[in-house]
Amino acid sequence: MSKMTIWDLHMAYDGPMTEEFAEGTTRLAESIFQETGVIWKIWTVDGSSGDFGSTYLFRDIAALETYKAMHMKRLAAIGVTVTSDHVFDIMEDLSAITNAPLGEAV
Repeated sequence: MSKMTIWDLHMAYDGPMTEEFAEGTTRLAESIFQETGVIWKIWTVDGSSGDFGSTYLFRDIAALETYKAMHMKRLAAIGVTVTSDHVFDIMEDLSAITNAPLGEAV
């Protein structure tokens, strides 16, 4: 098993998708890129339901837990409801066979 961890997060947002919202998510992406221990984040959306998701790769569980505590508060403050979140260890050997985007982190 790896020290790296995956955080898979699913959210719902009932607010309007305004230009201000889009600008806010761009600023959020830029700030996430600066967070200690975040290697990458994949953003997902289900256009038919409006549900959002994120899958993060962290260098280790300590970085994940620190970021998660801060981010959950931030999401709640802007009206985003977390519908599920899961933390996973990475099986690097099998992930390498299937060309997982672990990149320099491995």
